[in-house]
Amino acid sequence: MQNSLIQSTSAPIACETLASLVARCGASWLRAPVLGAVTPTPYLRSNPLLVDWADPQARLGGASEGIAVIKGGRVYGDGIVLAPDGTTVVRDVSLDFGRTAPGHWLLQEKKLRSPELLAGQFAVLATALGGSYAHWLLDELPRLISLRECGELPDLIAHAQAECCRSALKLANFQGRLIEPVRRKHLQVDELIVPALPGWVGYVDVAQVQRVVNFTASIQASSAFTPERIYISRALAQRRHIENESAVIAALTDRGFTCVQLERLSLAEQIALFRTVKVVVAPHGAGLANLVFSRPGTRVIECFGHHYVNSCFAQLAEACELDYISIVAPGEGPWGKNPKSNRLDFSIEIESLRAALGFH
Repeated sequence: MQNSLIQSTSAPIACETLASLVARCGASWLRAPVLGAVTPTPYLRSNPLLVDWADPQARLGGASEGIAVIKGGRVYGDGIVLAPDGTTVVRDVSLDFGRTAPGHWLLQEKKLRSPELLAGQFAVLATALGGSYAHWLLDELPRLISLRECGELPDLIAHAQAECCRSALKLANFQGRLIEPVRRKHLQVDELIVPALPGWVGYVDVAQVQRVVNFTASIQASSAFTPERIYISRALAQRRHIENESAVIAALTDRGFTCVQLERLSLAEQIALFRTVKVVVAPHGAGLANLVFSRPGTRVIECFGHHYVNSCFAQLAEACELDYISIVAPGEGPWGKNPKSNRLDFSIEIESLRAALGFH
């Protein structure tokens, strides 16, 4: 009975870009964008086959580097930016992984909760899945850094529960109000500041990488944990476990590898680890976002199940000039790329792993 009393409003019916919204609504730019650039299909020297497994929205064009100021701008859920009238999703700053630019999952809704009105000026940093480590590090953090380049930070709509988020906000000297994004929460603010996405997990470029590296340069771990060869375990993850992990760890331990569970490390400890590591073996997962901190030439072996392949960390390795190799488990038919399949467990072929590492 209580739910029936919640007021609702119409859902958006189309997508547009940040630049088109600014022009249509008479909004302004806090920082002028580079307009009209079309993001090219990623080129992966390490494995050209992985190009076809890039996020479809990596072909979005947009207002690169721009920061818009929109009176009455709206934010829905995990950082979806809506026009002041609620009719459109601002697609190039509202990620929907696995879906091409013309579409967005929110367009399938018929009604939304009516917006909660907030007085004052807020900047939206939150992105889809930004509460998880990889998406925060490569999607959300670059927006914080971009906004900070323009001066003192305003109040924020951003993920901040995890230790890494709090550490970054402290480093950025953030002292304002903060609103944590909540699923299906609908906000409308007096003035919404919207930084363009410098990059995201599905499309990484050199400028984005350099922003993160420069921002975190002063972060130092109090205790050193710096093995040169690591295997990243997903034992603590909720999905995509390695079915033969004990055999994988045994084979790698014999060759001087240390098994690490990155969930047990702070942001500073993860940064310190990847600054010094020389060889990384890992199943596809969030921990590989830390490759952004690795030195050029670091060897990376990323392992996939046959049912789900994603080239995002191959792109990151390319941008960081790393020595990247992928191993895909054998199976019938073409490699899978449906995001719903990324929950499935799989095995890593020991002989393929040894061959990739040059072991005989």
